[in-house]
Amino acid sequence: MKGRLHSAVFMLCVTASRAVPPQQIAVRIIDDVSQSEYDAFPSEHQANNQTNLMNRPNREDLTALHQKHICRPRHIHLSVGRFQNATHSSITASFSFSPKCLELFEDDDVVGAVRVWDASKHFNVLVMGDEGDVRSYSAPFVDRHLNPTVRDGMTHYFSDIHYHIEIDGLQPGSKYYYRCLLLHHSTARKGQTSSLRLGHTSIPIRAISKSDYSMFFTPPAPGHWYSSSLDHTIKFAVLGDLAVTSHSRQTVRLLNQHHLGFDTKVALGEDIHRPHRQNIDCVLLAGDLAYANSNHDVWDEWMDMMSVHEFFRTVPLQVALGNHDLDYDPNTMEIALSYENRFRMPQSRPALRDLAPQDLFHHGNKIQAKTFVPYEFGNAYYSFLFGPSMHIVLSSYSSFLPGSVQYEWLVTELRAINRAVTPWLVVMIHCPIYTTFKNHRNEIFINEAQTHLEPLFFNYSVNVVFAGHVHSYMRTVPTANWTVHPRGPIYIIQGNGGRQVSEPYLNEVPEEWVEVRDNSMYGYGTLELFNHTHAKWTWVKTGFNTNVSGQFEPNFSIHDDVWIINQLFVAADRYPMNETDELD
Repeated sequence: MKGRLHSAVFMLCVTASRAVPPQQIAVRIIDDVSQSEYDAFPSEHQANNQTNLMNRPNREDLTALHQKHICRPRHIHLSVGRFQNATHSSITASFSFSPKCLELFEDDDVVGAVRVWDASKHFNVLVMGDEGDVRSYSAPFVDRHLNPTVRDGMTHYFSDIHYHIEIDGLQPGSKYYYRCLLLHHSTARKGQTSSLRLGHTSIPIRAISKSDYSMFFTPPAPGHWYSSSLDHTIKFAVLGDLAVTSHSRQTVRLLNQHHLGFDTKVALGEDIHRPHRQNIDCVLLAGDLAYANSNHDVWDEWMDMMSVHEFFRTVPLQVALGNHDLDYDPNTMEIALSYENRFRMPQSRPALRDLAPQDLFHHGNKIQAKTFVPYEFGNAYYSFLFGPSMHIVLSSYSSFLPGSVQYEWLVTELRAINRAVTPWLVVMIHCPIYTTFKNHRNEIFINEAQTHLEPLFFNYSVNVVFAGHVHSYMRTVPTANWTVHPRGPIYIIQGNGGRQVSEPYLNEVPEEWVEVRDNSMYGYGTLELFNHTHAKWTWVKTGFNTNVSGQFEPNFSIHDDVWIINQLFVAADRYPMNETDELD
């Protein structure tokens, strides 16, 4: 009989200033091994590789150290929570562990938890996951590593147990420490599910395993920046089409150095570092994360690659749905298996995913839908606040035609924005609306967006639209209706994260609305908000094409570092945003 996941929510409070629910259970946390033994555990990516090679463990032969190895939380990452207001903030912490861990605890309940505290310890809580926080899945897939020539060679994949736990009651713009834990708690079977308090001994709960300590900052309150002691400004890193390649690893390695306080430039393969006054506050990933193409082991490799770096577990990662993230079960046609189970974005509603028709996808080893997919809400599209900015993340592959669920949701979101509080409005979507490149131009997801989404972006004064999909880099000037318009959005393609950079241009001479374009350099970008009117966009190059010739040879002379003036405040007298100026 396998151990079972217990589904309950607990709050551990060590402060008189926070209300204690009346159904309180006093507990103490018991560790099975010493801190020195924890320090001896393999790193997350090492543990992953070794754990996958282990056979089903014999419980009697396991030492405490082996137990911690199998049950160790891994793939730890954060996202912005659903609650952001003047006095209240939340963050979602996500992690996973091997299902083999459940086999070690046949008679007890296993529950994932996150402990969070501030420097003063006035805030000190333990949040255990409930049934809505736990996800796992299994699916057949073509293992191209083991059977590269076998067309129908199928194997079955069983995912980790994924926890997504939202930590509520946090102060905006504040620093917190946290660690992820696995606990086993036999009393949970008796239905004793309420808040817990440390310092008492009536009900012991044993820690099976726990992660290293880490930290995060909550977003500033809506309309606010960080305090002057925290460098005030807010900086987002933007990248897309990452995959798991040598270029991908270089991109995230340099992004991590940037986060740790270095401004990194790459020239002819040499890194140049100088002190940088601000770290990254949030990472925006514009789709096509792992390029797994239904090989779920590749998702694990991608999570391993990201987990090596500190930014992955210390700043929120907000993701958009790309076509290669639609991996599906070929038997049931359930879609977005990894994307919906491995992440938890600030959802307005749980995901609605109907089974896709058998003929929805093009044949081949790449995932490309022929038309819109039956996927609403969840991680498909959502919005979040981050200080002075409102972010709307859209799905290129859920219908956004007028009258559709996503379109009506988008219009509602746009109408509700108070630009006096959040003067910056940023959209992220996988497929670009404007592109100077030859490929992908005739896809329905791009053409319909030009027809139905661009007018909304213009009429509601969107500042920047980030996209990927096209494996190159491009930034437009403020543009509307295929012409330069000072109050139109800026469209940026940041699809050069690591998968490849080799998109041919449509025209030899750039279009009038193209400010910068490149099809030879890898990289990411940063958007730094300084005040209500000014922001700065910087393209950071992390590598270049090798073994290529002609139009894809690296061009080291191209740079992009520009100030952005908020379109809300640009020449309002000459370029009014009135009904006669709206796009149809």
